[in-house]
Amino acid sequence: MVSIMVISCRVVMNKRFLIFIFQILFTYNFHSQNLFSRSLSDFLNSKEIKNSSVGLKLQDQSGKVLLSYDSEKLLVPASLQKLFTTSYVLDHLSKDFVYKTYVLYSGVLDTNSKILKGNLIIYTSGDPSLESRFFNSKSFISDLKSKLLELKINSITGKIKIYPDFDNYQVNNQWLWSDLGNYYGSGYSSHSFKDNYVEVSFNSGNEIGSSTKIVKIDPMADSFFLENSVLVGKSNRDLSNAFGAPMQKNRTLIGTIPRNKKNYVVKISMHDPKIFLKYAIENVCTELGILILNSPIKSDRNLFMDTLLVYSSPSLMDLVKCVNFKSNNNYAEHLLMKSVSLNHKDININKTAEYLQVFWEEKFGLKEMIFKDGCGLSRLNLCSANAFNHLLLYELEQKLSKGKEMFFKSLPISGKSGTLKYFGDKSVFEDEFFGKSGSMGRVRCYSGYLRKNAQYYPFTIMVNNFTFNDYLIRKRIEELVVNIYNNI
Repeated sequence: MVSIMVISCRVVMNKRFLIFIFQILFTYNFHSQNLFSRSLSDFLNSKEIKNSSVGLKLQDQSGKVLLSYDSEKLLVPASLQKLFTTSYVLDHLSKDFVYKTYVLYSGVLDTNSKILKGNLIIYTSGDPSLESRFFNSKSFISDLKSKLLELKINSITGKIKIYPDFDNYQVNNQWLWSDLGNYYGSGYSSHSFKDNYVEVSFNSGNEIGSSTKIVKIDPMADSFFLENSVLVGKSNRDLSNAFGAPMQKNRTLIGTIPRNKKNYVVKISMHDPKIFLKYAIENVCTELGILILNSPIKSDRNLFMDTLLVYSSPSLMDLVKCVNFKSNNNYAEHLLMKSVSLNHKDININKTAEYLQVFWEEKFGLKEMIFKDGCGLSRLNLCSANAFNHLLLYELEQKLSKGKEMFFKSLPISGKSGTLKYFGDKSVFEDEFFGKSGSMGRVRCYSGYLRKNAQYYPFTIMVNNFTFNDYLIRKRIEELVVNIYNNI
């Protein structure tokens, strides 16, 4: 009888304990939800945000929704688009993938006379990092120069030829005309070279409205012409702009740059990367005293061809990391083109985004995305916060269950690196948000993972059509993220 009473007492106590624990958890969750809702309400009703379009979603590691607001609304993502692109690239290209550029020659290399009796041929593969400013430790031109020095060639009877033997430099037809002449509007080319943009150095005087002088162009090409209408302005910012299309030899530069500047660099798109690549190789030959005779040689197809040099790009991980850390449009478009071309032939820069969209729509069973490019430059890209969180959960599952971490490693960290270096710095979530920012005129977005107590929380916020300064919008978003982080 005593034993039965003891057991009964224990059962009652266990029930009471469980009820007590449940009440604590319920109260905590209810309190957290209240704080989430209050923080969101304060954010949405702030003077900077209240007239804007906002989409937001926060989930826990299991996918449970912790906070949501218009998460299925389609908004302009800007460079958040690169998250879908880089995830697709990592899914489709081998982790060991590298681009290769071949230096070949047709005919005969006479080691006695030091004459190459044929053509010097460069066979490219669309490597966006070829002589890129983002990888200073690697240089195709330096490697080529070393090889030619080693061979001690003094003349080439034929020509320098760049293959594939066609011009396929192309930009997306959904990009704005005002973007095409600027470095971030550089297009896709099988012969990509030096990031497909030119650095133009200016000197400016003290007088507002006075003319500026171009003192350097890097790289150079003899068929590239600049019309300089850039003036000295009041602003301390670069307010210049360049206009010109692919294969159009002229670039018109307008606007203003700050006064009293020496070698002030403005970056503009190339008209044809193939021409710049060939010009750089010709300059190497000139430096080494190699005479190029440009004599007509019969078709290379009928001549013996040998390999002088095989140049490899940085690793796929490094290329993808450059896309997300530097928000590199050029790399994004080239990597997407390469990935899509594995299964689809005869594609162009305007078709790749369609395949990207279909792939993710089918994987997630969603119709909440309209993709026009791979980098996010087009203002016609539309996507929901919900779709971005689907992607984040997909990549989280890849990391946790399959050990695939390349996507995670490609993401900047708040307050520390890449385009997130100043987002959340010196705040509670510094070093605890892994993700991507996206911004353009009246667009400010973030998507990634908040990390707390070894748990990951997929989080996306998209703000469009605001009328206040972009800096103020970013600060409002940071305040919201701080409140969210403190209560998850």
